[in-house]
Amino acid sequence: MLQESVDALFDNGRRGRVITGTNKRPLKSLSDMLKGKQGRFRQNLLGKRVDFSGRSVIVTGPELKLHQCGLPKKWHWSSLSLHLF
Repeated sequence: MLQESVDALFDNGRRGRVITGTNKRPLKSLSDMLKGKQGRFRQNLLGKRVDFSGRSVIVTGPELKLHQCGLPKKWHWSSLSLHLF
């Protein structure tokens, strides 16, 4: 009984029988809180908001050289204005 409770705390359902709560839903184990897309690592620790960053699609332009990168003027002034003045 105690061993089953400790096993369910670490990884519920690993030993075959899932421990459920009073509402008949499986209890969330420590490994469930860490793994997956909604887990602690991917949700909170790896995916943080960062200032002065942006996402865009990379396309080619006929006026750009091979070593150049084109930025939209609106994005350029909004994200880099603190560093330019």
